[in-house]
Amino acid sequence: MKIFNIVAFTACAVFAVSGVNADESGALIKLDKIWGGAQSPGDVESLFPSNFMAVDEEGVSGRGDLLKAMATDDPPAGPYVAGDYKVEFLDSNTAVMTHSAGTGDDKHWSMHLWRKNGGKWQVAATASVEADD
Repeated sequence: MKIFNIVAFTACAVFAVSGVNADESGALIKLDKIWGGAQSPGDVESLFPSNFMAVDEEGVSGRGDLLKAMATDDPPAGPYVAGDYKVEFLDSNTAVMTHSAGTGDDKHWSMHLWRKNGGKWQVAATASVEADD
């Protein structure tokens, strides 16, 4: 009986966390779309902690580099185009997201590591690679 109670408790805990994670997936996708469509760094700077890391074809960068690029680059001309979202929760405070994004010469794949910090989701790390046509 004791083993049954332990198994039942574990199963309930797993299902409880999965239900929360299902609700959180939509929130993370929404945050990603806000990031992709941001017109200025101020729109999204709270998404990036001070120890944020990024990797792309140009190398490794941090929070300051990202915000500086957003401030000096032209804002998006059209709507943010992204799809193929997959979100996998490692625990209740950590998720890995992958998705396609961009069009034309800017088409790429992204992977983000999301961490909940003080009850709010932030991007701890990101990587992107150019997508083949």
